[in-house]
Amino acid sequence: MPPTPETAENLDVKLSMARLGRLNTVLAAVVVILVVLAAAVFIGGARMLPWTTSAEAAAADYDEAKSVAEEGVIAFLDVDYRDMDPRIQAVKEISTGTFGKEYTAIAEQIRQAAIPAQTVSKGKVKQVGIRTIGPKKAVVLVAVDSVVTSSQTAELKKSETCPYEGARCSKYRFKVSLDKTKDGWRMSDLAGVN
Repeated sequence: MPPTPETAENLDVKLSMARLGRLNTVLAAVVVILVVLAAAVFIGGARMLPWTTSAEAAAADYDEAKSVAEEGVIAFLDVDYRDMDPRIQAVKEISTGTFGKEYTAIAEQIRQAAIPAQTVSKGKVKQVGIRTIGPKKAVVLVAVDSVVTSSQTAELKKSETCPYEGARCSKYRFKVSLDKTKDGWRMSDLAGVN
């Protein structure tokens, strides 16, 4: 029996309703996904997003530059006459350019001076601040306290400025120049600041 106009019209309505039902299901699924993503971002913050904003990239760059400058100064001040090789290597690994070459050239002299004096030095960072930063270069200021013991400090007594027996305490401020390399930020210069 051929479809009558009423039957064809009913069939069209049923097909339209089926399409509308599928569309509603898809829209409902999209809404659920968006609500879940919004909740994840609300709870976890922007770091939950699958991309990095320019502000997040800049903040990460700042954090890395500060961290490398701090690590570089601490490595530079870390001396232990009993085990100099890993300490010298730590400075070399975080250095680049002229500073890296100059430090490599004098590393053996540093070792040879530390051994007879029985020098042990540790630094503790007090403040770190970025002076300037760009895509390839940065300057970071680092304030650090240092405690040094050696055969030359053995007779020193505790004092207000140095609460350690047989040690010399110093406060330093360094200007750390950094260059961005394929391996990240590296020290390209280290200078004391008055």
